[in-house]
Amino acid sequence: MRINLGGPDYTDSRGRRWEADRAYAPRGFGCANLPETDVLTTTDDIAGAADAPLFQSMRTAERMVYRFDVPNRAYTVRLLFAETYWETADAERQDVYVQGKRVLRDFNIFDDAGHDAALEKQFDVKVTSGTLEIRFEATSLPMHNGARACAIAVEPAPRPRKRTRRKDK
Repeated sequence: MRINLGGPDYTDSRGRRWEADRAYAPRGFGCANLPETDVLTTTDDIAGAADAPLFQSMRTAERMVYRFDVPNRAYTVRLLFAETYWETADAERQDVYVQGKRVLRDFNIFDDAGHDAALEKQFDVKVTSGTLEIRFEATSLPMHNGARACAIAVEPAPRPRKRTRRKDK
């Protein structure tokens, strides 16, 4: 599952489909608090992005929650970011939680990538409840636009390969 936050359906340069952002519905996926969020967009070029449209829109809020109803198993979560609004290091800061575990603390996109540059963070997670939850929370005050992200991909983690022991003759 791939979501283009704040943006339309998109097929990337590798032929993968990213679905338009949507409100969460049971047995599906999406933003659980969509009415409390805003969208920022840009037409700026995004440095380091093979697929700039994935980084030219973002969902933003003081707090936003994305839920994915998925089978229990291991997943790789990829979060795509670009700081397209702020042009200084005073940009918004946020904590990011995956399955209730804080994976990014006081995270500032500009500090990691600068302005108008693609940034990806990847996390492995095991789902045991049938729902994967990703939460973004603004930590900087005063808050202007809040926590933000450009796209989310949730993909089954590769299964470990079984090792076979070969008998020497």
